[in-house]
Amino acid sequence: MPHLKVQVQRPPVGEERPVAWVLLDGFLDASTVLTFESTLRALHREGRGDVVLDFGRVLYANSSAIGAILNYHNLLQQEARDLVLVNVTADVQTTFELLGLLHVLPSLPDGEAVARYLLSGPPGQRRHEPPAAKAAAPAKPAPGAPRAAAGAVLARRNVMMIAPEENRFTDITKMRLAAPKGRFHIVTSCSEALHHFDEIQPALIILEDPMAGSEDFLWAVKTEKGKSIVPVIKLYWTGTDIETRKDFKVWEDDFLVEPFEVAELFALGESELRRYPEDRKVRLHQTHFEFRTRTENLQRAGELGASLLRKSGLAAAAAAAMANAFAEALENAARHGNGYEREKCIDVVFLLDREKVSVTVTDEGRGFDFGPHLERAQQQEPVAPERLRQSRGGLGKLGIALMARSVDQLEYLGAGNSVRLTKRL
Repeated sequence: MPHLKVQVQRPPVGEERPVAWVLLDGFLDASTVLTFESTLRALHREGRGDVVLDFGRVLYANSSAIGAILNYHNLLQQEARDLVLVNVTADVQTTFELLGLLHVLPSLPDGEAVARYLLSGPPGQRRHEPPAAKAAAPAKPAPGAPRAAAGAVLARRNVMMIAPEENRFTDITKMRLAAPKGRFHIVTSCSEALHHFDEIQPALIILEDPMAGSEDFLWAVKTEKGKSIVPVIKLYWTGTDIETRKDFKVWEDDFLVEPFEVAELFALGESELRRYPEDRKVRLHQTHFEFRTRTENLQRAGELGASLLRKSGLAAAAAAAMANAFAEALENAARHGNGYEREKCIDVVFLLDREKVSVTVTDEGRGFDFGPHLERAQQQEPVAPERLRQSRGGLGKLGIALMARSVDQLEYLGAGNSVRLTKRL
């Protein structure tokens, strides 16, 4: 689960100027921001000296944290006190830069720079240079077309069926779905199926749910670039409650629950086999997952999304920015959409084609009137410092602004309970 440790030190800076050095360790998000704010309130009540926030061990910070920082900065300014950031990590700095925070507060590289800044004059007369805008990193070229060998495999329509044993059902399925130029592989363990995946190069997978390790197999296939676009049909036993699987589930493409007509399986299989070659031409990766609104699941979803983005072909800085936007979308879905109701679900679809990456996050809330907020967030000019100082990270404020500045296209769908983030390769 996300955590935040806070330690306050009081190192000497000069002869008369008291300083509170706040060491932060962990995550700064909605689940930890109250801890952060309580420390800031305690320091404010002391009513003396400048405050340094040390981000050297902060792994992630979102708009809620930025809102708390700005609010505290405003309070200190009224009392002729200063707030300074130091040791901001690269990922956190990306978030701060996107919202223009570093044009309001000094962000310094180390303790020596902090001391020089604090001793350069009284608050209000000290000067820091905001970071210059970074040149965009050259985008990586989109992956090339599939190799001829892969095309030949597609034409053969190889099918993999993962079942506990070969029986009449597997034999009938084989007779119906095996193509003249393809092969039908019956594999009796999920680990074996994963081991021989690249050798078989299936165009369709039929997976029986009672198989040991079936969920782990599905996760491994559906979260790996290339493998993920292979369609998977999962067969569930009689009485399986699909809803109970949604604590955190990576989804198959189609499923059937026994009892079902064998003709249904054949129709689904034929449909997926026809679709797969066309998808292969334009789509490189597709992952669909769903989870209940719980703190541990939000962290797991953020980690999975960041991992998918790192492997997408985006430049490192672009992937980090997109991951920040995705984390913000997750928190908005949890907080504003689902109201942190633990049984409500958040649905995520990650798509990668040869031109762009898109992530769609959908919650079970009623939505909101997103038009005015989206229009304001998508303005090209920087966020005004006055607005930053007044914002507290609420919906339609810093969160939407952060997402808009992190991606090439931000869209709200339907009633506003679904948001799509898009970044071009």
